[in-house]
Amino acid sequence: MSDLDAIAALFQQVDNALEDLREQHDAAGEADERDRIARRQRLNEQAYFVLAWGQLEADIDDACRDAIRHGKAHEDWRHRRAWSVYDEDNPRLSFRNRLTLVLDRSSEEWKRTLELYQVRNQIAHGDLRHAGINLPTVIEDFHRIQSSLARD
Repeated sequence: MSDLDAIAALFQQVDNALEDLREQHDAAGEADERDRIARRQRLNEQAYFVLAWGQLEADIDDACRDAIRHGKAHEDWRHRRAWSVYDEDNPRLSFRNRLTLVLDRSSEEWKRTLELYQVRNQIAHGDLRHAGINLPTVIEDFHRIQSSLARD
């Protein structure tokens, strides 16, 4: 997730500029313009959310490949046999299964990742959200999830 902090910083710059503009229109009593800017802010949040999600998903994929390699390298065949069915270069697993290989399914991080995955799917498939996304909080979640990924 090498670009996640840069993405978060750029989002904040753009959001601050939009917020200033929205407040100016609000102070001037220009409700239509204020609402137009508020819609732009929601679109901006969603665009940056999907961009940031890509960073997390790439890290989950890397951790999945690492876990498969590690499992295949185990000296005991009884451990290795389950891992040998996976191709670490092309695991062909659903997102949920890749996530389960690198996060404990009973963990809060696993549950939160699936919640955020649903948001990602909604946006990425063209169903824009009416509710806002608190991107700074989501970025913190992404960092917490990333630090919990098992690579062995």
